[in-house]
Amino acid sequence: MELSNIKIISVSEVKRGTSTTTGKPWASRSVLLGFEDETGESYMFAQVDEDVWNALGFQAGQVVTLSLKFRTKKFSSGFLANDIRIVNPNN
Repeated sequence: MELSNIKIISVSEVKRGTSTTTGKPWASRSVLLGFEDETGESYMFAQVDEDVWNALGFQAGQVVTLSLKFRTKKFSSGFLANDIRIVNPNN
């Protein structure tokens, strides 16, 4: 899903780890996004893989158009969590 006029409020430092499922290393950031909707100013957190973030070249403070992927993950414990990802529209 493509969203326009999204402000990048802040970007976290890179977090790195190794997947317990695949054993592959990963690196990602959390990004706080701001936008206007029917209730006024709203916010959401999104995750972005470090290689995607570097390819996009965005920085905090910019107003951009983003491609987002929304899904809900179910963990083996039964816990559910929303997962909002910034994705590269060219891939």
